[in-house]
Amino acid sequence: MQRFLKTCIKPNVLCPRIRAAYSTATVSPLVTQYKQQLLENNQQVWKTYEALKSKTLLTDLKRDDFLKLRGNLWTSKGNWGTESRILQVLEDMKTAGLSWTISEYNEYFIAKLFQAQHQDILTLFNKDFSEDGLKLSAGSFNVILATYVQLGLMDEAVALVKEANTKWDVVPDLLYFDRTMNRCMPKNSTVVQTARELIKEHGLGSTKTLNANLAHLFKEKRLQDIKWLLKSVKDKKLDLTTYSILIKGYADSRLTSESIKIYQDMKSKDVKPNRYVCSSMLEIFAHTRDVVSAEQLVRDTILGGHKPDEVLYNQLIKVYFKARLSQKAFRAFQEVEKDPTLKVNDVILNTMINGLVMNRELKIAGLLYDSMIKSDLKPDMITFNTMLKGYVKANDMESAQKIILDMFKFKMEPDTVTYTTLIDSIFMTRQPQTTSEILTYIEHIKIQPNVYTFNAIMNGWIKQHHMEEAETTFHLMFKHNIKPTIHTWTNLIQGYVETMNLGKTIETFQSLLRSGTQPDRATFNFMIVGFINHGRLGDAYTCLEHMRSIQLSPTKDTWKLMLDDCASRKDWVTGKKVITLMDASGFVITSDSLRRPYNLVKSQCI
Repeated sequence: MQRFLKTCIKPNVLCPRIRAAYSTATVSPLVTQYKQQLLENNQQVWKTYEALKSKTLLTDLKRDDFLKLRGNLWTSKGNWGTESRILQVLEDMKTAGLSWTISEYNEYFIAKLFQAQHQDILTLFNKDFSEDGLKLSAGSFNVILATYVQLGLMDEAVALVKEANTKWDVVPDLLYFDRTMNRCMPKNSTVVQTARELIKEHGLGSTKTLNANLAHLFKEKRLQDIKWLLKSVKDKKLDLTTYSILIKGYADSRLTSESIKIYQDMKSKDVKPNRYVCSSMLEIFAHTRDVVSAEQLVRDTILGGHKPDEVLYNQLIKVYFKARLSQKAFRAFQEVEKDPTLKVNDVILNTMINGLVMNRELKIAGLLYDSMIKSDLKPDMITFNTMLKGYVKANDMESAQKIILDMFKFKMEPDTVTYTTLIDSIFMTRQPQTTSEILTYIEHIKIQPNVYTFNAIMNGWIKQHHMEEAETTFHLMFKHNIKPTIHTWTNLIQGYVETMNLGKTIETFQSLLRSGTQPDRATFNFMIVGFINHGRLGDAYTCLEHMRSIQLSPTKDTWKLMLDDCASRKDWVTGKKVITLMDASGFVITSDSLRRPYNLVKSQCI
C-alpha cells in the first residue's frame, strides 16, 4: 500500500492522516540530525538549522523544534546565542506557517528591547499582537511599559499601568520589572525609576496589585521598598488582606514595632481583625507580655464575626503564661474543653504543659502530662524536655527517669537538649568528681550512653575548666565504641584555648585531621583565637588559608579577629594578605565593627 501511495499519489492531494504518514516516512536525515543535536545541546545545531533553512526544510519542523532551539540560544554561553538569531528563528516560525503564542511575542519583545529597537516593539504590539487578540504576559507588560517610558510616551505608559488589571489581567510588579530591566537595560536607571513611580502612583489602586507587590517584597526582604511603597497609601483605609500581609510580613522580619503600628492604624480606621491577623498579633503580644491588648484583640475579632478557634486559644494561652498568669491560662484552656465546637488537641496540651512548668506549676503540669500520655494525643520533644527540666530542677530524678522512658516509648530518641539538661542537673545537684560517677548514675536510670551523652559530660567539665576529666571523657568514648563528632573535637579544642594550653590545642587539631573528620568553621575560629592569644599571627593566617582552601567561608567574627590583630600589631604585610583573601572570597561586609578594621588595614596596604 505504501509503495502504491509513493508512486501514484502526490503528497499535496492526500488527506491529512495519509499526508502525516507520508511525511513521517520521508523525514530528511538532516531533520533527524537537527533534533538529535537539540537533545544533546550540541554546539553545531545552529549550522544544521541554517542548512535546513537553505534547503527549505523548515516546514518539516514542529513548534517544539523551534522552541527548543530558542531555549538553547537564550541559555548558551558562547558567542553564537545572540538576540538576532532569536529574532530570526521567530520570523522563520511564521514563514513555516506556525503562528505565535504569547510566549513567542514575549521573546520578540525582550530581544528587541535588548537591541533598543523600541519602534519595532510598538509596531508589532499595536498591529499583529492586537489583531491576534492575545493578553499581555507579565514579561511583555514590563517591556511595553519600558518602551513607552524610553520613548517619552507618558500618557500611554500611564494608561497601560491603569489598565493592567482590568484589560490585561496583569499585576504590575516592582521586583519583576527590575529583573526584566536588569536583563535588557541594565544601565538605564532612569527608565527603572520612572516606571517604578508610575506603578506606585497609578497601579496600586487595586488591592490585588498592592498585595502581590507587598508579598513579593517581603519575601525578598526589600523592607526599604515596602516603606517607599506604603507612602502612596499612607492615609487610605486598606483591605483587611493587605493589613494581614503587612502585620505577618513585619512580624516574620522581627520588626514587631512595625507590626504594632500597622495594627494600630488598622484599628484607627475601624477595620476588624480576622483570625489570621489575630493569630499574628497574639504572637507579638505574647512576646511583649501585653495581656490587655491581647484580650481586646480577641474581643475585636469576635465583634468582626470570627469566633476564636483552637489556634487563637492556643496563642492566647501563650500570652497568659508569658505574663505569668497561670490561672487565666487555665481558664482559657477550660473554655476549649467546654465548647462542643472546639477540641483540645496536642498543640494546646503541649502549650499548657510547657507554660505550667515555666511558671513552676509542676504538679498540675504532671497531671496534664499523665492524661496526655494515656490519651490518643502525643507529646512533642519540647514537652518531654520541658518536663524533664522541671523534674530535674526539682531534684525528682525518679520522675525524670520516667520522662526519658516515655520518650523511648513514643519512639523519640533523647536529643542534645535532653542530655544537656540531664547532665547539667547532675553537675549541679550531685557535684561529681569523675566521668565514671556520671556514667554510673546514667546507667542506673537505664539510659544507654551515646555521643550526645559524652558531649554533654565533656561540656560540663570544660565549663569548670577541668580539662583532665574532659580529656578522660574523650578517651572513654572510644572504649564505648562511640566515634567523636566534629562538635566533640571542637569543644575539646575550645576548652584548651580557654585554658591557654596551646600545645594541647595544636595536638588535638592534628589528631582531628588524622581521624579523617572535616573541621568546620567553629573549629578553625577557635584555632585562630588560640594562635592570636599566643602572639602567633602567622600561624593564625595559615589556619585562615587552610580554611579557604577547603571551601569554608569564615564568619564576620573570624575576619574581625584577624584584622583587629593585624591592626594592633601594625603587621601590614599579613594584613594585606588577609584583605586579599577576604576580597577573593566574596565576603560582603555589613557591620561597622568589621568595616572599621577592614578600612584601616586596607589604607595601610595601598
